[in-house]
Amino acid sequence: MRSRPSWSWQSPRQFRPALTNRFRLLSAKEIRLKIIGRDLTDGVHWSWYYRADGTLVSIEMGKQRLGSWKIEDNKLCSPSGRNRQMECYEVWASGKNISLRYFADMPAIEGVVTPHTTP
Repeated sequence: MRSRPSWSWQSPRQFRPALTNRFRLLSAKEIRLKIIGRDLTDGVHWSWYYRADGTLVSIEMGKQRLGSWKIEDNKLCSPSGRNRQMECYEVWASGKNISLRYFADMPAIEGVVTPHTTP
């Protein structure tokens, strides 16, 4: 059963839900502590392992690929697509839940952080 959000006062003309699992934007240091050395996964289709040496090990639909990652301007960056152009995301977290976003209000990739497991 889904619970209803409670409402909190925001301003004289605006209300917003008071959510218990609020996402917050992580800094470069927090990204390192939260994600590096762990797996980011949707639990079924894909898993990305951010190794401390800058290697990204991705497993998507059973196919493993090696890439790289870096943190730049408080964003997590890795090459994407066939042209391998670097894509950078803000990292938002709420507990183990992670949201990689181009912009604060635009979730792009959502998953959970888990201890690294060898496939």
